[in-house]
Amino acid sequence: MWSQLTTLTNQGSDYDLGPHLAVLHDYFAGKIHSTEAAPKLASAALALDASLNTQLGQLWHLLLQIACKHPQHQDKLVDILVDISHLPDVTRPSDNGQDEPLILHRKQVWKDLPMLDWEIRRHWDYSIPGPGTKKPEEREAAISRTMNVNRCLALLIATDEPIFEWGSLFALVTLRTALETPWEHMALQDPLVAWIPAAAAWVEVLGVEIYEWDEEYESGRLIGAPGSGGPLWKGKHGFCKDRWKLWRDRFGEAARKEDEAEHVRRVAREAELMTKEIETGHVE
Repeated sequence: MWSQLTTLTNQGSDYDLGPHLAVLHDYFAGKIHSTEAAPKLASAALALDASLNTQLGQLWHLLLQIACKHPQHQDKLVDILVDISHLPDVTRPSDNGQDEPLILHRKQVWKDLPMLDWEIRRHWDYSIPGPGTKKPEEREAAISRTMNVNRCLALLIATDEPIFEWGSLFALVTLRTALETPWEHMALQDPLVAWIPAAAAWVEVLGVEIYEWDEEYESGRLIGAPGSGGPLWKGKHGFCKDRWKLWRDRFGEAARKEDEAEHVRRVAREAELMTKEIETGHVE
């Protein structure tokens, strides 16, 4: 396990994250609890010889790398992120000698977890190479990342912590990408092998809540239409039960799609069943 985590520091980091990894190793091994690991990890982050931007950026990047490459640790990662957000406010002396809250990009350390949303968005936005454009293992890694970052974000929102409420739009966009475009019009960079499991993860983790959401996103010239539908949805720009029914039906169609991989069809079939059970109140 230690060697697996250590290799992550060689990807996209020029900094020594050994202290971070030591805390995480003990935490994943069950030697310390989240409430003890959180302040230790936060201290390791702020002790890094770098700017505050880099200190937090390196921390969030490491945690997202683990979430995407070692999804078996996602529950523990969610717990430690929640506990980090509950840490006492960090203060620094100001020019007048008074302690002031440590603010980064208008967010407070640690309460607001500055830049975490940017890092999640960055991982979510990574493209998936089309077949034959990259080595097979690179494409498989991109597919896994798409599935795992969505599942991790769903778990964060499921905590009901206000700090993660912004993530609900990612649920909508993921379900739209996976289910609201005719199969024959899906881009090569949006394969069902990635997006059906990603969408299914939202249903599995947060489906009961999503079914009850009744939210419409604003649209306009300056902000676009973030809640708008794909070609198969022309209704409300947000969550509603009619849109849920479209997603349910499309999961069913994916489950019967004979030219799709069997494991994708199985995931779609299970998601269709769960959407139906949620509708009838058999899943709480």
